[in-house]
Amino acid sequence: MKNSAGCLTVIIVLVINLTIGAWSVIEILSWFGKSIPLLGSIVIGLFAAEVSIPVAIIGWILRICGIF
Repeated sequence: MKNSAGCLTVIIVLVINLTIGAWSVIEILSWFGKSIPLLGSIVIGLFAAEVSIPVAIIGWILRICGIF
């Protein structure tokens, strides 16, 4: 039972990292008027999600508030 719970946790973290990481890369690149293919965003998000997700969320909030 412990192994399956550990594998499920790893899979959930990986899926979140891939999806939200890709979103954050797309969001940050949109600030500069740039875009790359989705696969590229997924790969970058996989490795840079720990930095890009908080930056994208802060930028998104600032954009909603009209500051950015």
